[in-house]
Amino acid sequence: MLDTAKVQTAAELIEGRVIQGEAPVAVMIRGTVLGFPAIFQAIYEGWPFGVTYIIETKVVDDPDHVCDKNDLVMNIMHRNAKGPLRSVMRLLLMESRGVAVGDKRIQQRYLISCNNNSQADRFLRYPGVYDALLKLEEMTKFNEIQIKVNAGLSLSQPKSFNSLDLDVYLETFRAVSELGQILFDSF
Repeated sequence: MLDTAKVQTAAELIEGRVIQGEAPVAVMIRGTVLGFPAIFQAIYEGWPFGVTYIIETKVVDDPDHVCDKNDLVMNIMHRNAKGPLRSVMRLLLMESRGVAVGDKRIQQRYLISCNNNSQADRFLRYPGVYDALLKLEEMTKFNEIQIKVNAGLSLSQPKSFNSLDLDVYLETFRAVSELGQILFDSF
């Protein structure tokens, strides 16, 4: 059962409001985090459904900007194959090698897929990105982070809304917003 007091508290934490009837989800909150529009969604409040954090970095529409197919679109996921037998595990799990990026720490820990290697490498080498990814991994055990230059970032967390700690919720939004600031500044 949906805890409406928890939903209201979650909305207040990001200076937002609860949206009802706009999308077919149990919880939808629109707010602001570090100056960026933020959206929180939970398809269903209980297990096994997770939650999604979205930070919109395109805050101003530029009528002169033409979307380019080479604008960065990147997915970051955990590697399942780790350790000394990772080559064998990749074969057994049918895990892709992912895109080669300049930061080997990121490449060993995460599976990166993107449409533009040079922009992905530039973003991932930016100071603070690796630390933010580690922080997000520790706090949320995220499934996937999607990054789109002309839109923003989204993070999918496997924890349901009912079991979500609101302190972790707020810190997750802050960490994703820090990545959003890097995306906004560098692209």
